[in-house]
Amino acid sequence: MNYKNFLLFFALFFGITALIHADSNLTNRMKARLPDVLAAKSNGTIGESTEGKLLIRTKIPTSELEKLVKLENKDRSELFKLLAKKTGGDAGDVAKKFAKGLASKAKSGHWFKNSSGNWVSK
Repeated sequence: MNYKNFLLFFALFFGITALIHADSNLTNRMKARLPDVLAAKSNGTIGESTEGKLLIRTKIPTSELEKLVKLENKDRSELFKLLAKKTGGDAGDVAKKFAKGLASKAKSGHWFKNSSGNWVSK
């Protein structure tokens, strides 16, 4: 894993959560999963959607990968709701902005599903 890209992702992701003073349990869970999420992104088994959620890319995912994606997406949904409440916006709009931010800071080789439903690699 590229240390510089890790720091960029970390700064983007946790900078947002710090701004809203997110629940410490939420922040701690996401922080603990971050190395596994980045590793799965780097090996191409998961990618990002335009809605700010992780998607499984492998045809036969392991139960661990399914659990990782499920837990991360659950916490992201909670994060989007917290951000929307704090800003007076819509959770769906927050999620789309989050997805765009991740895409702009992503490491080369990470995968994203575009609005047409096609996988593209950065």
